Amino acid sequence: MATTRLSTYAPQQVTVVITQDTTGLSHILGGYSEDGIVSVDRNVEAYTLYTGADDSNTRVKNSNSSGTITINLQQSSASNDILHGLFLEGGIFTITVKDASGRSNYFSDEAYVGDVPGGAFSNSLNTRDWVIHAPKMSEIIGGNSRLSPEDAAALEQLGVNIEDRWL
Repeated sequence: MATTRLSTYAPQQVTVVITQDTTGLSHILGGYSEDGIVSVDRNVEAYTLYTGADDSNTRVKNSNSSGTITINLQQSSASNDILHGLFLEGGIFTITVKDASGRSNYFSDEAYVGDVPGGAFSNSLNTRDWVIHAPKMSEIIGGNSRLSPEDAAALEQLGVNIEDRWL
């Protein structure tokens, strides 16, 4: 039986950090839009189902671990300048998305800005949605509540390591 505990998600504890060894750049993005901070998606499913003519099935593991990270910034954010500078420079950088109020974390050490977002100007504040391409993206997807002993035991059976602060 699944256990439920009170969870706490704190949007202000979600950080997106970009670093670039070649320039010494280290930047924590800020100035997110009201409705969104960041979204992370894999480019392809990890497994693809292959079904034969006789209805036999095989799952095929896809070695493509790439993904996209879409960052939603207010048009007034200085992070727009940083991302545009990275685009103009054409460089590769490291990106980390971390939810410090939970256990989710995404990482790529070969990320790049594929294109600049479109712009809009109106009587209210608009957003700039930056799409970062993240080849060889890795992820840890977890919740935001402390784990019950039953959930911790199930995760241990699956070989998942959990920090003590979540127990």
